[in-house]
Amino acid sequence: MKVVLTLALLLVTISCSSPSAQSMDAPAAPVPTGEPGYVNGVLPLDLSTMVYQQNNVNGPPTALFFPTDKDPTNTFNPGHGLLLNEHTIVIDFPPQWDAKNLKLRILDGKGEFNPGQRYYAVARGSGGAEKLVHTFTGQRYNEVETVELPRDIVYERLVLRGPKNAQPAKLEIVGDYRPFKPVKYQRQRAPLADFTGANAFPWNFNKPDGGSISEEKYGAMRDAFGGVLRMYVELEKFVPEAGQHQFRYWNLDKVAGRARADGKELMLTFVHATKSEMETWPKNSYEGKEFADVDASPHAFTADYRQEAAYKPSGEAAYQMAARYGYNKNIPDANLKLYTVPEYPNAPVAQPRKGLGYVRYYEAHNELDKDWKGLSHYMSGWKMGLHQSVVYDGAQGRLGSGCGIKTADPSAIVLNAGLAKATPDAFRGMIDCWKKTRGYKPDGSLDIPLDQWNYHQYATDGGGAQHGGKQTRGIAPENSRLGAAAKRMVDFSNIYGGGKPVVLTETGYDVHPLSPLAAVRASDLTAYPKRELIPEARIHLTQGVWSLRTLLEVAAHGIDGIAWYQAFDDNGKVPYVYQSCGMLNSDNTRRPAADFLMQARALMGNYKFQERKSENPRVDIWTDGKERMAVLWLPVEDDTKSTYALPLETKGLYYTPVVGSDRMAQAKLAMKNGAAAVPLSELPVFVPLAGPVAASSSAQPKEAKKK
Repeated sequence: MKVVLTLALLLVTISCSSPSAQSMDAPAAPVPTGEPGYVNGVLPLDLSTMVYQQNNVNGPPTALFFPTDKDPTNTFNPGHGLLLNEHTIVIDFPPQWDAKNLKLRILDGKGEFNPGQRYYAVARGSGGAEKLVHTFTGQRYNEVETVELPRDIVYERLVLRGPKNAQPAKLEIVGDYRPFKPVKYQRQRAPLADFTGANAFPWNFNKPDGGSISEEKYGAMRDAFGGVLRMYVELEKFVPEAGQHQFRYWNLDKVAGRARADGKELMLTFVHATKSEMETWPKNSYEGKEFADVDASPHAFTADYRQEAAYKPSGEAAYQMAARYGYNKNIPDANLKLYTVPEYPNAPVAQPRKGLGYVRYYEAHNELDKDWKGLSHYMSGWKMGLHQSVVYDGAQGRLGSGCGIKTADPSAIVLNAGLAKATPDAFRGMIDCWKKTRGYKPDGSLDIPLDQWNYHQYATDGGGAQHGGKQTRGIAPENSRLGAAAKRMVDFSNIYGGGKPVVLTETGYDVHPLSPLAAVRASDLTAYPKRELIPEARIHLTQGVWSLRTLLEVAAHGIDGIAWYQAFDDNGKVPYVYQSCGMLNSDNTRRPAADFLMQARALMGNYKFQERKSENPRVDIWTDGKERMAVLWLPVEDDTKSTYALPLETKGLYYTPVVGSDRMAQAKLAMKNGAAAVPLSELPVFVPLAGPVAASSSAQPKEAKKK
């Protein structure tokens, strides 16, 4: 076998053998090395947190370490439709884990690769310096190749980088390591109210002509939702000319001020690119006409997006938002850059204002990893890291005093651009970027330029990808990847992400029966010959039931909040995905989903998840100080009914969500031998564990609103 050697490889020993490929599938138990605290064996990698890929992938490279097909010599495939030809796999050892005297056992499979896959080792304390230790070219068929790394060096990470098709069949890492239990941050659980936010567009707050706020639409959102109201701001309209910012856009001042006056948290989320940046992108064409690419990434098409300066216009726009709507009044007047061209002769223009105290939450952008738009619209974790750093604080001030949200308002809460892919792999790329570009704080922690980690995910039968093309309907949250993805995201934050909160700013279900995201139960597919025959009320009810269960499911896995997609339909008459996700009807009345979220918030908005007692049926315990609430349901997609014997010290009550009401229905529980017989179904019920709940004990369901 030909091996490309460099000076760094002179200390590396390479050997080859031809054992049965299956022998790698049963690693022996680790054995003590004689050195205090160390054992030797196959490193027990937690693939959900320690291993990640840099590409548009949907999860960890599990099959590289544990192949599942019948022929273990099949070359590992990192995924289909990958946009970046150079694929990177990183094995990142946690800071608490000392690993040394490593051997890489590489099982060759089928195929030869030129160029090959390069293996780099990074020693702890080296400042991230990568040393080439091996190049895999696939020239040995069905043989295990052993690469011994230099001894007595504690390694921080291993990096496998090369063409996406240059993969071995399997990789094992053997060596000495100190077993450890990850240090978990003492995370404060979020109250249930934080899981009842929503997404909205500027026109959802305004009258159709944009002249003033729509009292009906705004009022419906204000009453139904309790968490953040995530509103999109189109950069091409907010920055119509380079360096100038249009605050007459969709009555921003009025909307932001009204939300603050009503105690609502508005989160401003940028989308698209500034107008001058958008004009540099190739035009889209349709029926012989050309149109601007409104999905352009937030940089000029010709910019060097590997440099922080490429994202300066976004950072400047973010500064202007936070300077006006934030809480810092000490903004230099010279830093305010307003667009003052009137819409028509003598029309009013925005006047300079600062420190209004209207907005706390800002999101850097939306779904910058949209791989379905092609490579030009896909930003890797590293690029997103540069963009995030600029929007956060002007790349630590390197881009000037008028750039970055925190530069304008240090008290702001800043989120990353919500990820379309529900995997922390892109987050890990951001972390890699910040290690190089931002460095570490005096206390030794990484300088992470965000306050909350943020991603999107929908529960469908097509897996975790938003645009995989395989989904046909929505599914119950417990049958989806929502819980597993939430756990992986929270684990990432606990180990690598500074223990910061993790929020889900897009999730939901369509109500059009033919949508690939339709809230259609498995039993309904059986009961009706065609999906379009399923009664509208049944689908609306399922949307409500599954939304409430989604809230409970992701909260149980540690997520800190939800902004539902979305308040109103985009176009509920069409069967396309995300068009009929609205929780409010066009006449501003609530659908069951909004009813149930509102009722849960009224009953136990301050309660926080404590523990899960049972998986099937689901039995969760939520607490508010000394008050405790059990929430119980069956994780099914049909009309199954059951009962659960719940120990209670006194005669109890239970609460059930009701369509068309502001409050849940209240009923007494039957008691037997110190336990209550709680009726169970697909719809969660709520049982106070120490008497009636003060917020709802005297409240009876109101008459249902007309739907």
